[in-house]
Amino acid sequence: MRIVISAIAFVALMAVPALAHTLFMNLNDNEDGTVTVEGMYSTGALASKTEVRLENHDGKILFKGKTNEDGELEFKKPKQPYTIILDAGPGHTASEDGPQ
Repeated sequence: MRIVISAIAFVALMAVPALAHTLFMNLNDNEDGTVTVEGMYSTGALASKTEVRLENHDGKILFKGKTNEDGELEFKKPKQPYTIILDAGPGHTASEDGPQ
């Protein structure tokens, strides 16, 4: 029984770090033909110098850039439907369909 409890505790402790750095993305339609992306981790750290990609629904890259020191990037809205991908590396991505 002790082995089972120890195994469950080990698995639970290993899962905590995986949740500790979740990447979140906030979108703001600036109503002037541009969109601002803001990236932040669940720890409160800003997602500065993080890659931002805009892809159409076929996966073609329409735009590629990086957030500034404040975790923000502004871009012109594409004329076609697109997805915004905030990519800080394996296990740290966020994506959302962009406003039209």
